[in-house]
Amino acid sequence: MSGRGLDHLIEQNETDLGFLSAYGGGESPEELLALIQQSICDEMNIEINDEGILFVLVAKNLPLVASDINRRGFLNGELKPEGVTVTITDYGPEQKRFIERLVEFICSE
Repeated sequence: MSGRGLDHLIEQNETDLGFLSAYGGGESPEELLALIQQSICDEMNIEINDEGILFVLVAKNLPLVASDINRRGFLNGELKPEGVTVTITDYGPEQKRFIERLVEFICSE
């Protein structure tokens, strides 16, 4: 390689990828907690745990299937007849839809 070598190549290919945050991911636990808190209703409980944000909703007949909580951004999901428990690890479109759907369900009862 001639010229400035590797440093030049790295410089030339540096890219600001800040726009990717709109798709979720990279938030600190505190930022993730704040984002989710803005979207939930009183019946939903959240708290920071070692892996992300623990989300708990106790309610029957939730409009969910197991695959809703087995996607990127969700960990340790449990869907039971009495509710749902899942750890949210980032806040992208799938997590937003998940929470919005549950808020709509709770508010329409």
